[in-house]
Amino acid sequence: MIDRLPAVSHPLRSGLFALMAWLTPLTALAIDTDDPNALPTLGQPADLIADGPTEQRLGQAWLRQLRGNAPLWPDPIVRDYIEALLYKLSLHTTLIRPDFSVVVVDDTQVNAFAVPGGVVGVNTGLILTSDSEDELAGVLAHELGHLSQRHFARSQEANQYNQWLALAGLLASIAGAAAGAGGDLGVAVGASAQAIAVQNQLRYSRTYEQEADRLGLQTLTAAGYDPRAMPAFFLKLDRRTRRLGYLPEFLLTHPLSSTRLSDLARRVAESPRTALTTHPEFQFIQVRLQVANSTQLDELISAFRNGLDSNSNTEASRLGLSLALLRKADVVGAREALAPLLRADPNRLDFRISDIDIDLASRNYASAYTKARDTLALFPNQHSVLQRLTKAALPLGRADSIRQDLDRAVRDRPNDNRLWRLVADCALKQQDAMGVFRARAEYLFLEGRQKSAESQLENALRLAGENYSLSTQIKRRMSVMRLLDQEFR
Repeated sequence: MIDRLPAVSHPLRSGLFALMAWLTPLTALAIDTDDPNALPTLGQPADLIADGPTEQRLGQAWLRQLRGNAPLWPDPIVRDYIEALLYKLSLHTTLIRPDFSVVVVDDTQVNAFAVPGGVVGVNTGLILTSDSEDELAGVLAHELGHLSQRHFARSQEANQYNQWLALAGLLASIAGAAAGAGGDLGVAVGASAQAIAVQNQLRYSRTYEQEADRLGLQTLTAAGYDPRAMPAFFLKLDRRTRRLGYLPEFLLTHPLSSTRLSDLARRVAESPRTALTTHPEFQFIQVRLQVANSTQLDELISAFRNGLDSNSNTEASRLGLSLALLRKADVVGAREALAPLLRADPNRLDFRISDIDIDLASRNYASAYTKARDTLALFPNQHSVLQRLTKAALPLGRADSIRQDLDRAVRDRPNDNRLWRLVADCALKQQDAMGVFRARAEYLFLEGRQKSAESQLENALRLAGENYSLSTQIKRRMSVMRLLDQEFR
């Protein structure tokens, strides 16, 4: 496996210099997303903030910046869950053929954000703070309301200069908050009076917030969730603000006024009562985060055992017990705790993933490979399964058996940096130097590390030698990367 590359602190633009750079008129680029080697074509400057393709490229540019600066949750099972929930909700919105890029930030602060172009992010703190999937879905439905109505673009369309000011602030303030106060980006944002002014512009108007609330409530109800969960969660944040004396990150760009709370209360009072439904997938994801974040594992293990003794939420308690024991390297105990869950529901993804993880922890790669291959057949689009299949296959010398799966996955999701990491690891085991260079270039580019990505493509170009067709592909890809990297600078 390739050792994890060290995080790179990007040169950061702050103050007036940064804002002036963003004010520079730019020409829009259109990319054929079906062909990563296609060269961009020039559009009209008037299209910059208004058209969908430009918003999509903006979202991806921001996402590259975020990946390079913020701590992201490493296990894709959490992202897979959020992504599935988003698509479930989107069926009941006005979004046409939604295409989401989901990011999960490893931060206990409560936050969620939707960036133009379909980039949706949540902090792990949002999942941990939610008391039910209904509450989590309420926040996501609100964000989908902003996306479906294109509130960011509409709020900035009056003045093109303000568009670029707000654009700069969007990238800096959200990525800075996600990176943490100790990061370079957070310092740059905090030091810039101009950036603070821009952040104020990002606060959606009362009209837009109420519109997102109204649409979110409709989405929740149509998707079978309790619409009362949305105001209940917002009220919980409001009470926390009053008790602790600071605003959660979510409320910085989604101001919660008494008028807005009253409007929400009036709307849900008119909604029909919805029978509460238990969502085990939410409970399983939440317990995974609880175990991973715990600094008092022994106390948590005792709490899970007490939950089993009292027959309270036994599935989640048993899964949590297995995960906590595995984290303490008690493989036997973890397997024993998980066994009843597998017997009762052998085809549930959460249980299968945990079973594979126990095999990986005990270095039983042959068993992990077989289970992961069977699970991938049941859940063919799950990155979390493919990641574990790769972890099992490479120590066994079975890289050839998974390369086709990985190549198919990156064709379907070319902007997924972690899939490209898996391809690079696999190509390295296959001694496919060209594959290593090209895959490394893709994931470095998607993490905002443009120069390192170009260096990998230059290595690939030297290796291509006199192969004109291959050299042309590599050169075209390098040109596209450079143009995309420069477009929103």
